[in-house]
Amino acid sequence: MYQHGAFADILATKDYIPPKGVSTLPVYFGRLPVHQLEDYSGAVNKAVLVQSYQDAVAKVGYNDADWVNYDLCEAIYAHFRNDIQVIGPIIIVNVLDPDIHVLADQTASVALTNSKGYISNNKVIVKSIAIAGKVKGTDFTASYIPDGSKVLITDLTGAIVSPVTVTFDEVDPSLADAASVIGGTDVNGVKTGISVVDLVYLTHNMIPTLFNSPGWSFDPDVDAALKVAAQKINGHWYAFVNSDMDSTATTNTITKAQAWKDTNGYDSHLEAPCWPMAQNGTRKFHLSTLATVTMQWVDYQNDNVPCETPSNKPVDVTGMCLADGTSIVFDQMQANVLNSKGIRTLSYWGGRWVLWGGHTGEYAYGKDMDKANVFDCGVRMLQYIANTFQSRYGIIVDKPINRSKVETILNDYQEWFDTLIGQGKILLGKIAFNEISNPTSDIVEGDFVFDVATTTTPPGKSLTAKITYTTAGLSVLFGGESA
Repeated sequence: MYQHGAFADILATKDYIPPKGVSTLPVYFGRLPVHQLEDYSGAVNKAVLVQSYQDAVAKVGYNDADWVNYDLCEAIYAHFRNDIQVIGPIIIVNVLDPDIHVLADQTASVALTNSKGYISNNKVIVKSIAIAGKVKGTDFTASYIPDGSKVLITDLTGAIVSPVTVTFDEVDPSLADAASVIGGTDVNGVKTGISVVDLVYLTHNMIPTLFNSPGWSFDPDVDAALKVAAQKINGHWYAFVNSDMDSTATTNTITKAQAWKDTNGYDSHLEAPCWPMAQNGTRKFHLSTLATVTMQWVDYQNDNVPCETPSNKPVDVTGMCLADGTSIVFDQMQANVLNSKGIRTLSYWGGRWVLWGGHTGEYAYGKDMDKANVFDCGVRMLQYIANTFQSRYGIIVDKPINRSKVETILNDYQEWFDTLIGQGKILLGKIAFNEISNPTSDIVEGDFVFDVATTTTPPGKSLTAKITYTTAGLSVLFGGESA
């Protein structure tokens, strides 16, 4: 096009891109509307890396309203469309399979206006759409509108008579249940559900560090599977679980929530159970999702070190609610009752809603327990130290281990510890190679042990000022000075 002069074009808003260099990697398990894609073969029971909102739409689909059927859309929104801090990347494992969870042979009559019409159904499997005597891609196109609520049919030739009968298959999200999320490994080694986490490091060269399954982790079997999978991933890596407790009408009070936690075994140091849910307008969020998002951006602000709890950090919500949307209100003192039983919740403080509670599920006030397991950041720091040692020195495996190599490891790791201490991220960190831990019988087998001791930095859970009245200041009334 010929142009002469000064011009300006107003373009659509660019996608928000999370900051680069984030190493904390959440892994989500659940359902997504992958049937929106013409080819979803790479989006079912696969470890899909998502870097941004548009990346998610292109790789796994998105529905802006139906988070009940497509629960992981909540995670996509919370990470990439919140108003506090967009953060990623995330790994998504979708268990909804349009080839299996399907209701076949459906029809709709579509009225065309200016060669366009809609199927008002968010379950239509795009690749199955057909019009008798017409070729998709040549005579017509079919695609979901951006919010994922319905399918747009476009007549490319102007020859389709309106209304036109469209045939298609529907996905049935109800068929993807808790067993689908838990998954497993079949006789051929094919992994599904939570077991797919074993493929994250192999596929993306990234260590999975946070697990979440919003909409499913309130099922004790799913929660148990997450906690099992979080230990020694690929025989090496450790992860932390953000879980949700039941928030239905049967668990609608603080007292009931405390009892539910104990009854259903949400008491591991590897998890932080959350209750109730949160809302922002018409949207409902699982607190586990908000905790995962917040953990990731707090870690990023701390140079990717998980030394700080997400507690008392702002979240993009306007209040608390139950699963059915019923509003629920309690103050910080009542929230502390939940915290005293190792339950994370929300609190309104300083003019904003914040996550409230930094304990692990194992915690209960007055309980005799391993002090390393009191706070989520303490557990995650130990996991971080363990993951770092393995990832840093795995390359040395099978190389000759002489005194020089031992000294190199000791000096390198101690220098890393000293940096963390200098930054206040740990209080103490020491590594040693002791003879007592390395008997000759082990060394001749090629097995070497380095002893590591560390003290993680505890969060200031409470700050108390003890204030007393004194009469000393009355002397100013007589021209003196206050003591």
